[in-house]
Formats: sequence, C-alpha cells, structure tokens
Amino acid sequence: MNFWNDFIYFFSFQDANITNVLLGTIMLGFTCGIVGVLVVLNKKALIVDAVSHSILPGICIGFMLSGVKSPVYLISGGIVAGIIAVYLVDWISKTSRIKKDAAIAITLSVMFSIGVILLNIIQHSGNGNQSGLSDFLFGKAATIVRNDLYVFGAMSALVLTIIPLFYQHFKIALFDPEFSKTIGLNDRFIQGLISGLIIISTAIGIQTVGIILMSALIITPASSAFFWTKSFNKSILISGLFATLSSIAGVFISFLSPDMPTGPWIIVCLSSIAIFSAFFSPKGLVTKRIKASKNTKKMLSDNVLKNLYKIGEKEAETTKSRTIEEILNYRFTPLKELKTGLRLLKLKGLAIEAGGLWMLTEQGVSNAKRIIRIHRLWELYMQKFMQIQSDHVHESAETIEHIMTPQLETELLKLMGKPVIDPHQQNIPYED
Repeated sequence: MNFWNDFIYFFSFQDANITNVLLGTIMLGFTCGIVGVLVVLNKKALIVDAVSHSILPGICIGFMLSGVKSPVYLISGGIVAGIIAVYLVDWISKTSRIKKDAAIAITLSVMFSIGVILLNIIQHSGNGNQSGLSDFLFGKAATIVRNDLYVFGAMSALVLTIIPLFYQHFKIALFDPEFSKTIGLNDRFIQGLISGLIIISTAIGIQTVGIILMSALIITPASSAFFWTKSFNKSILISGLFATLSSIAGVFISFLSPDMPTGPWIIVCLSSIAIFSAFFSPKGLVTKRIKASKNTKKMLSDNVLKNLYKIGEKEAETTKSRTIEEILNYRFTPLKELKTGLRLLKLKGLAIEAGGLWMLTEQGVSNAKRIIRIHRLWELYMQKFMQIQSDHVHESAETIEHIMTPQLETELLKLMGKPVIDPHQQNIPYED
C-alpha cells in the first residue's frame, strides 16, 4: 500500500524538489539519448569518455572564478574544457605518430588529473560554497534546483534545435561520406557540430550522473535503440525514449530509497534495457536463435517432404505409404534428422503415420509440389536468363525453394510462361 501511495505522490508533482529533479533528468536523458545516436553512428564513443573526464577542471576553474556554484559558470567552464579536450585529441593525433585512441587516453588522464588537483585545492581553500562540488564525480541529481532547470532547458533546447536544422546533413555525412564530399558538404563543420553536441550534453549531464557514468548515459540508449530498428529517424526517437524512461525510473527508485543515488540507478535502468534489447529485440541473440531454429526445422521438414514426394513421383503414386528405409534409400539423411522431419510433417498435417509407414496427405502433396516447382523454375530461370550452366544451378535452387514468397512465385511464372520441363528434363509440377 505504501508503494502505491509513494507512486501517486511522486507523479502528482506536489513536491517542488521532486519536480525539479524529475524535469531535470528527463531533459537530460532525452537530450543525451538523441545525441547518442549521432555519437554511435559517428564512432565517437571514446570521445564522450574523454570529454566527460576533461570537463572537471573546467568546472573547478568556473567555481574559482565565480566563487559560487552557479550552473552558468560551472557549465560554461565545463564546455570550454570540453572544447579544449576535443582540440587536444585532434591535435595530438594529427601532429604526432600517436593514434587517436591513445591521444584520447592521454587527454583524458591529463585533464582529469588536473581536475582532481584543482578540486583538492578548492576543498582546502576554506570557501564554504565548495560543499557538494565533489558530487560532480559521481553525480547527485538531488541537488538540482529551479535555476539549474533554466540552464538545462536552454542547453537542451539548443541541442534539439541544432539536430532538426542539420538533420539531412548529419544523415548524409554519417551514412554516405563519399556522397557528402561529392555534393560539397563541409565534413569538418559536421564533425565539429557533433563534437559540440557531445560537449553540451556532457556538460549539462554530469551534475546528474557524474563524470564517471556520463558516457554510459549517452552511448547506452543509442546502442539499445539499434537493436530495434535500422531507421535513423526511429533510432533517434527510441534512444530518446529509452533514456527518458530510465531517467524517470532512476529518480523514482532513488525517491523510494533515499540512500540510493539517482545517477547510478539511471544507468542501471539503461543497462537493463540494453541487456533486454541484446537478447529479446528483433536483432537480439534469443530472437536470432529462435528464428534460426525455426528456419532449420522448416528446411528439414521441407526436404523430407520433398523426398517423400519424389519417391512417389517416379512411380506416379505420390500418396503411397513409405517405410523409413525407403526414404533413406532414396536420399540419405541422418536417421535422427529424418525422424524429426517426419514428426514435424505430422504436426503440420502434411503427413500421416500408421504402423511405421508414412504417407503424404493431400495438403502435403500440394506443399511438396510447390517446393519442387519453385526449385525447378528457379533452375530454369538461372539457365535461361542468367546464362548459368544446368550443372551449376542446383545449389542456388536448394536455398531459394525455402524462402520464395507466393508473390515472387507468381511473378516468376509470368516471366517464364509456365514451362513444363526443367534444365534436367524433369517435369515441373503444378496444381491440378
């Protein structure tokens, strides 16, 4: 009962602090989610980690200059530091033999070390306003206040304005760089724009999830989205949705258990979505395994069905009962696989068994005719239109017979004119 009371209270927005934290994390989550799609597609995941760690000295310098924890000064300092980090990575990799991943590691380590040193200096300075500044390391969403929302909102609005404005440019540059160059798109400008979005998103996000986990907030929802769709448009929406839902869930869990930090729980929720997507999405491991199993069973049952028909085709008795030995003698199939295939045919109503004898049903004969018809039509098509010799067409036909749709079969018949003999001088069976 307490849970539901807390649930209603949380989403009633009665508490100003809860509202601030929730709105701040939602803006942050959605912004980082859509930026993450650009990051993943552009293979800049390591840059995000470098920027997030490099922002710390900028935050410290912003505090030193202002003397207060103003989000304007802190985020501005973080943005400047992020720009410096991106420039350093680019400069090191271009002016030396050091590869880009090593340049990122160097920049990350140096900038973060400077930030820790500056943070230590601030903590021993005696400035009472420095309290809570170290929360930027791991994040503390509970510290979000109304003034923070204005800054978050402005930054989020900027990001959400830039992406639609340059949507087509991003799409072309990310998916077809060569075409992008051909039509005269400024690749340097596009890359700089993506880096700018990374810096802005990171700067506004570290207060919530911290420097350590910031890269996960940007990369994880986008990586999860790509398990569900290949569409650029849809991936942006799905990534933003995943990040938003995780942000809400993380704040709610933290509300139920105040001792649990919000930022890490947001990442835990995101990771849970990522794990679920990796296994159960249309491209997930479990889904692929199930599809592969279904395809294997279908091919096995189709082959057994085809063999049963072909035995009777020679004798013009396609519905005659056959022993397992007869089927094995016609074309060898491992006994275990043959029995599995026969059981599948029985379950589908395509074959019946009585006293150890197997016979095709009328539907089984019809399905077998279709498989064989497709096989022989495709062989003829390859010979006639693709100029492939008859002794080289069988393997391809063995594959296509299992996957050809009725629509494609109809088009093939229209093109071929309903032939009766295949390249091997065998009859092409049609429905009576």
